[in-house]
Amino acid sequence: MTPSERRQEIVKLVMAERTVQLDQLAEHFQVSRMTIHRDLDLLEERGLLRKGRGGATAEGSLLFESNFHYRMQLEIPEKQALAKAAGALVEPGNVVMIDDSTTTLLLADAFEAIEFITVITNSLAVCERLRSRPNVHLIMTGGSYNDTFQGFYGLVCEQSLSKLRADIAFLSASSVIGTSLYHQDQEVVRMKRALMNSAERSVLLLTHSKFSARALNHFADLSEFDKVFIGEQLETEAAQRLRQADIAFELV
Repeated sequence: MTPSERRQEIVKLVMAERTVQLDQLAEHFQVSRMTIHRDLDLLEERGLLRKGRGGATAEGSLLFESNFHYRMQLEIPEKQALAKAAGALVEPGNVVMIDDSTTTLLLADAFEAIEFITVITNSLAVCERLRSRPNVHLIMTGGSYNDTFQGFYGLVCEQSLSKLRADIAFLSASSVIGTSLYHQDQEVVRMKRALMNSAERSVLLLTHSKFSARALNHFADLSEFDKVFIGEQLETEAAQRLRQADIAFELV
């Protein structure tokens, strides 16, 4: 097991048990206490847990569930499938907007084969993936940086988006309740609305787990999107409810 894999497993243990002991981790992974100390220090810096005397506990649910590094570890094959399906909508010369989600981030791989494309984003992670691509004209929104979400927000971000126009905006959400979409943070909600308002078409990418998650702030309804892609592991009952509500979507 590599150090990165071990840390991912530590996060999973903390998420499942809420509290873990240092000795328990050292024995479980067959490594020294000092190695576990270093792992916990790094994970605490990333906001994934809180290191305490003799062990670690999960951070408060908002930070823990929202943290970019944590979300990057989840449902990777499903997110890749969603990004591939959504990326097929993009044509050479298009101007697209991408939000700060870890699902839409993977669109960066789909853009590699497109001859030329303009990408507008508030996401630092998207910037890092696309900044050296010769076929990509990259525009950052600017704004106040939030390390938990790895993105830029606030008045500057929203005003920048209001002065731009795109062919397609790609977004995701933290939670789906009924046909409504939610996110934990108000500033992120305002950014997502600004993206939608500045694009001719809006496309939504959702992993199946979003239908069992909960978040505080409503930002849109599924019916507002021109295209909705959902992970094929979506429960049958949830899919039936969407069809009964006349929501058009594609399972991928």
